[in-house]
Amino acid sequence: MKASSLAAFVTLTMFSGGLGGGLSSAGCSSSDSPDSHATPDAGNTNDHAPALTSTGEVVAGKTGTLFGAQIASFARVAKVDGNEVVHSVGVIVPLAAFTSAPASHPYQDDVVLEMPDIAVEQTIVHHLRANWLPSGHGPTPYGEAHFDLHFLRGTIDAIDSIQCRANKSKPAADKLPEGYGPPELCVDGSGDHSWPLADKAAGAKFSASLIMGYWAGNVVFIEPMITKSRLMQKQTFEMAIPKPASAGGERTLYPTHMTARFDEANESYTFEFDQLEPID
Repeated sequence: MKASSLAAFVTLTMFSGGLGGGLSSAGCSSSDSPDSHATPDAGNTNDHAPALTSTGEVVAGKTGTLFGAQIASFARVAKVDGNEVVHSVGVIVPLAAFTSAPASHPYQDDVVLEMPDIAVEQTIVHHLRANWLPSGHGPTPYGEAHFDLHFLRGTIDAIDSIQCRANKSKPAADKLPEGYGPPELCVDGSGDHSWPLADKAAGAKFSASLIMGYWAGNVVFIEPMITKSRLMQKQTFEMAIPKPASAGGERTLYPTHMTARFDEANESYTFEFDQLEPID
């Protein structure tokens, strides 16, 4: 499918029923190779945003492919004192992307998707890297099959270049939100991972958790980690996003809430980050 046709296709499927509408799994990706980043080319940017909604104008971002299903990024933008300000940012993922995940699969970036430019300029959410782990990973209780949805701050090249052995700096206390301990795991290409302390308690159960990510001591990602079984329930759910006193780097907007909204008519989830607050 040509880029111009794809953009028109996304416009129709994404917004015909409002933002909650899903994307068709038809269409094409920039790469069908599981070992490559499914990063769309510039022609897959949708420049035709719909009219104003109750929470502002919807700005469409890029599209990519996750296990044969087309996903898309977006932002909601509202006018504040004459200026465009991001109200929320997120992605739309068809249920087929989750149901089609293979039973056996290596750890890798299964899709890399950039957010709209205005979200990159104003918020800490710059791009998504999704990872499917059919056997889960440590520590307990994360052994169930689940998806890691890393929403990262930084360019794709900058995150790709992260090598854990190159920088052993850990976040200071003001970078750790309440209920989180020092990072215990570093992964090349993403950074240091800090788990909720509650998940480490004896008998803790896991269906959806929010992981905090760091590199060189600064916040570099927010990661909803969600079991496949939870997603197969086809129900809307919400997650609070803990906010540290500081993220490091330039002042930006930080989401404190995420809704995973299931659209029954379109068989899709919209993962939307909102309740944005300034952070240094």
